[in-house]
Amino acid sequence: MIWTAIVVALVIAAIGLCFGKVVEATVAEEIGKWVVMGIFIIGIFEVFAYILAPFFYHLGHDKRK
Repeated sequence: MIWTAIVVALVIAAIGLCFGKVVEATVAEEIGKWVVMGIFIIGIFEVFAYILAPFFYHLGHDKRK
């Protein structure tokens, strides 16, 4: 699960650096916005990983039996 969070955080950081625009009044507000948005998106991906991981594990594990 930690690798899911790391990969998503890196992707969010890359997108923010490449395509991000400063729309907030200060840099601190902009950074805070990206941090909160990143935590929310990482949470969504972690939930998907938590739900889908057993499905993919059993999909591959049951074929071997």
